[in-house]
Amino acid sequence: ATVTTASGSLSNSVKTQYLRRLLIRAVPRLVHGRWAVKGNINGYGSAEFRKFAALSENTTVLTEGVTPESESASVSVTTLNPSYYGAYLQHTDQIDYESYDPILSTFSSMLGEQAGLSADSLQRDALAGNVTTTFPNARSSRGSIVASTDNIDYADFVKALSTLMAANALPVDGEQFVVIIHPHTYATLMQDEKFTNTFFHASPRDDGNPMRTGFMGRFLNCDIYISSNAKEYEEGGASSLDVYGAFFIGREAYGQVGIGNIDPRDVDAAGPEGQPLTGDQGIKPVDIIVKPLGSGGSEDPLNQRATVAWKMAFATSVLNSAFAVELEHANEFS
Repeated sequence: ATVTTASGSLSNSVKTQYLRRLLIRAVPRLVHGRWAVKGNINGYGSAEFRKFAALSENTTVLTEGVTPESESASVSVTTLNPSYYGAYLQHTDQIDYESYDPILSTFSSMLGEQAGLSADSLQRDALAGNVTTTFPNARSSRGSIVASTDNIDYADFVKALSTLMAANALPVDGEQFVVIIHPHTYATLMQDEKFTNTFFHASPRDDGNPMRTGFMGRFLNCDIYISSNAKEYEEGGASSLDVYGAFFIGREAYGQVGIGNIDPRDVDAAGPEGQPLTGDQGIKPVDIIVKPLGSGGSEDPLNQRATVAWKMAFATSVLNSAFAVELEHANEFS
């Protein structure tokens, strides 16, 4: 159904005079797609990510003059078929004339934030349930997690990280693994003395304003990012307990692909007024499509309606489930 933003629904925006200051919208830090293997296609409907399996050890002694049999190699293929996503806001000529706020730029910012959140949620949900899963206190399933007893702690963090290392996962940038946690998980970990004592001795990294990047710090060779869009399984635990997922990510754990110039690989315009979280003002997020008053032809004979929209083509998938670990857990807010 088409929803038209008219002067009545934006009455607080129609003013004769007031302090020209829009409230900063609260949006999650969009981090889930930063470490994906990225691809872009033109002229094709799908993209393949190919991976050769590692060879196992060979401890057989060579026999003099005898050539051993060749090793066998195998390759697996993950095919991604981008889907299209988009949304728009429609407004009337009256609100365009009467509103004190710049409707076009404001709507563009709002839609840019929605596009970023949509891409981030798709990336997050592609990881959830499709990577190696661990639980606190030797629990065997999400439904067995209980309050307080299974709150995330230092031991859980170390065990999840060791699971990633045991799978021979490599750091995403040659140095560090990446961990994505919810603010509620952060609050719980920061009450664990073992965690905080180790964390406070870790070397800080100059990576811009942490309020914009979401970067918390470095701990046990992991860069930790906080996002309110981190995975949450509402009432997923025992007695309808809310369960949270913390992702531990290694190199080439997952991939994403887009089409042409509507590839959302750089969608992170979640700062105030649509500014990129990275601080890079040159980033062009997904297509922002503006249809001005009068563009509707005979469908809009009185030039009463205009729209602002976003559109993207996007697909994401896990490439190696052993190279990412999801630690499902409770926390202080469960």
